[in-house]
Amino acid sequence: MRLSILLLIFGMAAVTFLPRFIPLALFTRWSLPEGVRRALHFMPTAIMAAIVFPVLFSSPEGNIIFEPRLVLAAVPVFIFSVRVKNLWGAVVLGMIVYWALGFFLR
Repeated sequence: MRLSILLLIFGMAAVTFLPRFIPLALFTRWSLPEGVRRALHFMPTAIMAAIVFPVLFSSPEGNIIFEPRLVLAAVPVFIFSVRVKNLWGAVVLGMIVYWALGFFLR
């Protein structure tokens, strides 16, 4: 194996590993305030909403739209997510409902 390829592999490993390891090593000794912990608890929900809502209610041109198949698939997933709080279950349920609605709403 050439030296340049080996250096490239080690460089990519360092770029991937160090940004994850350094904060972990530095901040494990610190205790976050309770308010920050509660706020971080809602971060996955906020990120998911930021990803899902533009897909549900906007077109590629930037117009606000209402596509029944997407919204009807989102409702049971939302209810499931609130009650069960299982991300993978919500993803699987969303795919099943979306595909099932594809048979009925053509």
